[in-house]
Amino acid sequence: MNPQIKQKWVSALRSGEYQQTKGFLRKEDGFCCLGVLCDLYGKENNVEWEPLTQYKNAYVFQYKVADLPPSVVEWAGVEDSNPYVNGGIGTLSGLNDKGFTFNEIAGLIEEHL
Repeated sequence: MNPQIKQKWVSALRSGEYQQTKGFLRKEDGFCCLGVLCDLYGKENNVEWEPLTQYKNAYVFQYKVADLPPSVVEWAGVEDSNPYVNGGIGTLSGLNDKGFTFNEIAGLIEEHL
């Protein structure tokens, strides 16, 4: 993973600026850990979130609702649209949805990506 992007992502997850949610990259009440990475990409590359018409409170990012779009995968230098951590402990979105906190996920990203 790109070390500069990794640091930005970890810092954003620990900043308290992002509320955590489950099931989607972004909902009105927060973000999944992958959604935070998409948001960072969007801010740097002037890409906007779009409302997801099927769900009133969810958003889509470059046609993706639950994993990273190819542009974010390439920009961040991750190997997958939903990276595994800790030798297969789980995917980042899976850990997010199982209740791992952003701080715990940030630690796994630091250690394994």
